[in-house]
Amino acid sequence: MKFNHFIYIKCKVRNQNRILVKLYKNKINVYDVIKKGEEIYLKVLESDYERIKKTIVTAKFYYVSESGFYRVKKMITPLKIFAVLLFLFLTNFFSNVIVKVDVIHSNKEIRDLVSKSLEAEGIHVWSLKKDYNTLQSIKERILNTYKDRLEWVEIESSGMRYVIRIEERIINHFESENKFCHIVASKSGVIDSIVSTKGEIVVHEGQYVKEGDILISGEIVFNEEVKNNVCASGTAYAEVWYETHVSLPIEYITKERTGKKRFNISFESDSGKYKLLKSRLVTHEDESKVLFRFFNFTFYLDTEYETVETKNKYDLETGTNVALELATEKIQTKFKDNEKIKVQKVLKNTINDSTIDVDVFYSIIENIATVEEYTVIPTEEEGS
Repeated sequence: MKFNHFIYIKCKVRNQNRILVKLYKNKINVYDVIKKGEEIYLKVLESDYERIKKTIVTAKFYYVSESGFYRVKKMITPLKIFAVLLFLFLTNFFSNVIVKVDVIHSNKEIRDLVSKSLEAEGIHVWSLKKDYNTLQSIKERILNTYKDRLEWVEIESSGMRYVIRIEERIINHFESENKFCHIVASKSGVIDSIVSTKGEIVVHEGQYVKEGDILISGEIVFNEEVKNNVCASGTAYAEVWYETHVSLPIEYITKERTGKKRFNISFESDSGKYKLLKSRLVTHEDESKVLFRFFNFTFYLDTEYETVETKNKYDLETGTNVALELATEKIQTKFKDNEKIKVQKVLKNTINDSTIDVDVFYSIIENIATVEEYTVIPTEEEGS
């Protein structure tokens, strides 16, 4: 793209209109005119400057400045470009330098062990930050090297430091012991499925059991005689039942973006996150993008989206659905492996002055197996 090269020139003359007429007659275009007392400023093509000086000899013209793109081009000198690039390079370099490595654990021996391993992997003070995949590989190598000492290692990048958290592996060496146990029901329900890894199953699918009933026996029976005793193990999933109550406020507030947005700059340090400029929007939602990191500071470009708040009210149907979702989420947070909701049903829903009250019934497939120890009294023959 070719840009027209405009310049500003000036001259001091009383009859300024005569100057403009002469330029017009000589077919010299003037793109802007500014009059200040006896001085007149003209914006013209740089190629017409010499023609103007030769055409109008009754006034003396002086060069003032460049205009538009060429003004910016003239301001950007190689030295300035180099200085900016050097600043950006140093900023990026120092934002990726580690100035502190914190290994967190109460056991000094474990701290020293991990610190030496990190040092060997190139993680130390004044080292450069490593990418996520490299950190994952380092963690795996350390865990594989000390699999008998370490349960897990976490390397967290926080500004210009690494925070390493460790969990030590505790290995318990149990001496063999005569321990006998049954798997019993922790609550009442109907057996959905049952699996034994040790011991004998004494109930069947579809059978109703009460809390405390034996599901998998530790007694190994043959021909109606107990031949051996073990500590039974296994899983027993049963259909169990719950009722829960949810009280939901009728009024709620929604936020919507108006389409209006503003930009801001913020920075984050160990003490928190702060905005450099006061927001011009009363209510807004922020989206932040990292600009750069410098020492222990992270700078962000914030986009502030203006929002408006609207007060709303649930009707009975909508409020009941929301309450049902909340109750289900609460139930599901307690689920263990393979547990699930089989049936959910609203028993009662009422709307009051300020709340919607909902009673919900749940049928849950839940692992009700729990261990219960028992004692075996040796017979006289065994005692002798």
